[in-house]
Amino acid sequence: MRVTILDGYIDEPSRLGVPPFMSPYPRYCAGAVAAAGHEPEYMTIDHWRSGRRPTGDLLLIISGALVPGKYLRSMPMSARELKEILELSTLETATWHSAEPQEIMRGDHLWGCDPDAWIYDTLASGSDEKRRRTQEEWNAWPILGASAVKQHQDFPQPLVCEIDMSYGCPHFITGGCSFCTEALFGMPVFRDETGIISEVKALLKAGCTNFRLGGQSCLFSYRAEGVGDTPTPKPNVSALSAVLKGLSRLEGIEVLHTDNADPSVISRHPDESERILEMLVKTCTSGNVLSLGLESADPAVAGRNNLNSTAEEAQAAIRMINRVGLERGPTGLPRLLPGLNFLAGLEGETPETFLANSAFLQSIAKEGLAVRRINIRQVSPVRRGFPRKGSKKPFIRFREFVRSEIDPVMLERVAPIGTILKNVFTEVRIGKLMFSRQIGTYPLLVAVPQDFPPGIFLDAKVTALGSRSLTAVQYPLDINSCPFSALEALPGVGRKRAMRIFRARPISALHQLETALGEQAVAAKVAEYVALP
Repeated sequence: MRVTILDGYIDEPSRLGVPPFMSPYPRYCAGAVAAAGHEPEYMTIDHWRSGRRPTGDLLLIISGALVPGKYLRSMPMSARELKEILELSTLETATWHSAEPQEIMRGDHLWGCDPDAWIYDTLASGSDEKRRRTQEEWNAWPILGASAVKQHQDFPQPLVCEIDMSYGCPHFITGGCSFCTEALFGMPVFRDETGIISEVKALLKAGCTNFRLGGQSCLFSYRAEGVGDTPTPKPNVSALSAVLKGLSRLEGIEVLHTDNADPSVISRHPDESERILEMLVKTCTSGNVLSLGLESADPAVAGRNNLNSTAEEAQAAIRMINRVGLERGPTGLPRLLPGLNFLAGLEGETPETFLANSAFLQSIAKEGLAVRRINIRQVSPVRRGFPRKGSKKPFIRFREFVRSEIDPVMLERVAPIGTILKNVFTEVRIGKLMFSRQIGTYPLLVAVPQDFPPGIFLDAKVTALGSRSLTAVQYPLDINSCPFSALEALPGVGRKRAMRIFRARPISALHQLETALGEQAVAAKVAEYVALP
C-alpha cells in the first residue's frame, strides 16, 4: 500500500514547519509507514496548490498553525483548502491537527496522539488506538523517514529540518501557561542523545544540511535535574554537552540553530546556564536566537495566566545571553542573541499592562542590551477561550511604540550599516526588490535592490535599516554593471549622486569615483562597498 503524507505545515509553540522549515511529523510518519512494510509518498500543500495530487491508497494530512505568524513565501494550509482536499479526494483519509478544530469535516481525526504511532498501528495491526510513540520508535522512525526531505520543494536549500529534543514542559506541574498546549502533554519526555545525533546523521546522508533543535519549551531544561518536582529544574550541562558535541563531530552541517529558553531557568541557575550558553556559542552557527517567552511584563497578568517568568528574570537572562553571545561570527551576525515574545489578550490585561511592557523594553534599550526580534501577537484560543475587554487601542499603541522606538534600536545593534551578511538566500521579488534571508531561526529580512533570480546565495552589505528589515547590496558591488537602484541605495548617495556615478561609468579607480561625486568623504564610503577593477 502507498500512503500519501500531505504536509499542510504546522506552526507550534515549540516546532516550526512552514517553509523553509520542515517539521518532524511528516518524516516520522514516513518512517512509520516504512516500518509497517508499506510505501510512503510525501507531498506538501504547495505541491497541491501547483496541481499535484496524491497517488497513494491512503491520505494522511498533517496540519495545524497554533501560533501563526507572517510568512514570506508560503502559508499553512487554510481551513478552506482542507475542506477542498477532503471534498475532492477519493482516498481513505485521516487528518491530524496540532489542536482540535471546531469542526471535523470528514475522515478519521487524529487529535490527541502522535500521527506516526497511529499510522503505524493502523497499517501493522489494524488498531485504531490513539497513543504516543515509544522511545524506541522515536529513535527508529526518523531515520527510516529521513529520505522524505528529498521530496520537499525547498530541498536541498534553503530547507531547515526541525529536530525534536523532547515534548512537554516542566511547567506542567503547575498547569502550564494558560495559553500553551505544551503542558497538556504531561510529564516531559526527552529523546536520547544518541537518537538526536543519529537522526541528524541520517538527514545529512539524505542531503539536508540545515537544522534547528526544537520540540521543547526550554532547551535548558533538556534532561534537567528536578523535572517533575519544580517548574525551574537545574540544567543538565553534561546531557546538552553530549548532544552539541556529538553534532559538532558530524561533517556537513552548514546551519545549526536552537529555539526556546525559559528565562526563569536561566536566571535561577546562572552557573549552569552560562556554561550551556558558552557551548551554544562554540558549536552552533552564528545568528542563533534563543526565544524567551516572557509574554507579559505585568505581574498581575503573569499571575492570572501562570506565566513562567517575571520581567526581572527575563532581563537577567537577556543580560547573560548578551554577555556570552554578542561577538560577531562568520555569518556577520552576533553568535547568539535573545528573542522576546509578547502576548495580548491574556487574563487580567488592562491598559497598564502595555505600559509595563513598554517600560520593560525601554529598560532593555537603556541598558544597551541587544534583542534579535520582538514578537507581538494576539493570544490564540487553542487551549481555551480568553476574554476580550477592550484593550485594542492600548495594544495598537504598544505595537506601534515597539516598531517605531525599540525595533530600530535593536536592529542597529544587531546589524548596523556596513555589516556584511554572508550567504543570504534570495527568495521573493516584489517590485524592484529581491527579498532575501540567511538560513536559520528568525532570520533578518534583507531587501536587495538588484535583479537577482530567486534561489541563489550571495553576500550582502547593509546600506540602510528599517524597523524590522534592512536594505543591502551584493558585496562587493560591481559598480560598473549594477543597476541604478543599487547605486542609489548606497549610504550617502541618493538619486542625484547615483546619477553622477552612473554617467561616469566605467570607473576603474578611486580617484575617478571622487571626481564623479566631487566629494572625497562620500567616495571613500562608497569605495567600502564596491569592487574597483
